[in-house]
Amino acid sequence: MEVVINTTVTFENLLESTARVSQHIGGTRSGKTYAILQFLIVRGLESAQTITVVRRTIPSLKRTIIKDFTDILKSLGVWNDNDWNITDRTYRLGDSIVQFINSDDPEKLRGLKSDILFVDEASEIDEESFFQLSIRTTGRIILSYNPTVSPYHWLRQMQDCDRYITTYKDNIYLPIEMVRAIEELQHKNPKQWTIYGKGEFAANDKAIYTFEVVENYEAEFVAFGLDWGYSQDPTAVVAIYKNGDNLYLEEILYEKGLVLKDISDKLNKLDITKSEEIWCDSSEPRSIEELYRMGFNAKAVKKGPDSIKFGISVMQNHKLHVHKKSQNLINEMYSYQYATDKHGYTTDTPEGGLDHLLDAARYVAMMRLTQKATNKGKYVISIR
Repeated sequence: MEVVINTTVTFENLLESTARVSQHIGGTRSGKTYAILQFLIVRGLESAQTITVVRRTIPSLKRTIIKDFTDILKSLGVWNDNDWNITDRTYRLGDSIVQFINSDDPEKLRGLKSDILFVDEASEIDEESFFQLSIRTTGRIILSYNPTVSPYHWLRQMQDCDRYITTYKDNIYLPIEMVRAIEELQHKNPKQWTIYGKGEFAANDKAIYTFEVVENYEAEFVAFGLDWGYSQDPTAVVAIYKNGDNLYLEEILYEKGLVLKDISDKLNKLDITKSEEIWCDSSEPRSIEELYRMGFNAKAVKKGPDSIKFGISVMQNHKLHVHKKSQNLINEMYSYQYATDKHGYTTDTPEGGLDHLLDAARYVAMMRLTQKATNKGKYVISIR
């Protein structure tokens, strides 16, 4: 049976690439993910392959990748309900197997074997997870992501790979209304236009923090910070260490959909003792009390007027270092920036959004790193 595929330039890039690893960096609506799935389907139909498709979470797999994969097969007239194993999330494609894996389950990564690996939104996974996937892949590795990651991200540091940049202009099937919406970014938001319209990396000249990525350091533990999340935002936990004016930050937890029992289980695996403080967002006093009753030294941060600006200023009084494995924290550090007013001028108010781990770090800064906190418990007298 012959099938005809209408695809985009990303499909051709994959055919031309000679490197084992290829990165496909695209602005919004460039059609890169859809074309990569088409390429994988063709390879699976041509010869027996074990193809692994990865995204960070199960919901994102179902919402995007699996839906597009199903739509493509149905449009080609080769979809068969009997070939789909909904429990294992695998599809038998001729003599090939396509398996859909979430990377936030480390045990699954260690049991995989693949001929071809595709990681969608590769910027969502850390370098260790990618390493575990890559050493279990005998053939090609395909990575796709938007150019929103920092210069310190492992994807941008990678060598020996082919890199391809695509934009909405490479997607000839895009509706004209969507094209106009994207092109309006040229005037509405020049930075977003650079990233999502032109598919290019953009320097962040409004960044709130400057920082260094490190691997090894010697410092004393200060405390943990915790920012609550659930469906829309992740629960974020960060560990803070101090050596003189240097602060060292490590990402401990960054995950959506966690209930309190899940958080407790994950913290227990870190062997956190009752003597180690966990400064929590005070918006959920019940959760803080329950976490305390579970055996953790959970405390509510005290927020006063302009507490965000105050916490930022405390952080800025130190030299900041982030552990190289703290990928989400690095992304937040790079992206966290001051807002602009309606005239385009930079203000002293930070933009909200990608700041969950940074909020957690700020709680520790406010409660443990101010002059008042440092001198707590001391009484100073002068003797003449």
